[in-house]
Amino acid sequence: MVEVADPGQPSEAGRLAQKSTEQFRAGQIDKAQEYAGDSALAAAYTLLQQIVGVMAFLLPPVLFFGNWALTGNELESSISAYYHTPMGGVFVGVLWALAVFFSSYNYKALPGFKWDNRLSWVAAGAAVCVAIFPTTSDASVSSRSEQNIGIVHMISAGVLFVLLAVFALVLFPRSAGEMTPRKRLRNMLYRTCGGIMAVAILLMVVWRDPPESWHIFLALETICVVAFGISWLIKGGFLGILADKKPTPSPAAP
Repeated sequence: MVEVADPGQPSEAGRLAQKSTEQFRAGQIDKAQEYAGDSALAAAYTLLQQIVGVMAFLLPPVLFFGNWALTGNELESSISAYYHTPMGGVFVGVLWALAVFFSSYNYKALPGFKWDNRLSWVAAGAAVCVAIFPTTSDASVSSRSEQNIGIVHMISAGVLFVLLAVFALVLFPRSAGEMTPRKRLRNMLYRTCGGIMAVAILLMVVWRDPPESWHIFLALETICVVAFGISWLIKGGFLGILADKKPTPSPAAP
């Protein structure tokens, strides 16, 4: 007996569940089972998207207020600089958790989502490198090896930020199903988040020496991380925000 997922689920899971139901009614049991399995995977991926989004959204305020509560110190120069504070364990732990979720995300690429699978693995590797190669605490007195480690950190962080912007700008707006009004709104939000991230990344590259008291680099990183978190929360249907409404069940045939 084919286990048919709820066709009312939002996004890709609901579309695949509907196809499973259609194949089951047509007597195509093998196809129905295959679509039901893909629907279950898609539903699991939405949970991963929500978890990733929550962690990203909460990371900056947890670092800021946690460090202030423990040390009384003011803001650091960047999010990565919190590695060298009592919140360093939180920073590294979240990066490792993100890497695990990225590597788990789309472990079996659904039809039409192979690039999501490939880029999520690259993002996982970049997140690991950001965690294990810390930024230099003081470039003026750092050794050659510390400077080299800092360079690896910067490159890895840049790759991670660019990939997260690509997810929001390119991958999330795609759809294999009907372009519903709420899907159009979600796409607008994805592209807005991706555009904000792209502008912030560009400013981090070109704005090299702002006054230290402005904390420009920290602000731009925070904007990137929060925009990334919002896009993943919406993609995962968090609290049903902008999710497609469940279709009205059609009456059973007499």
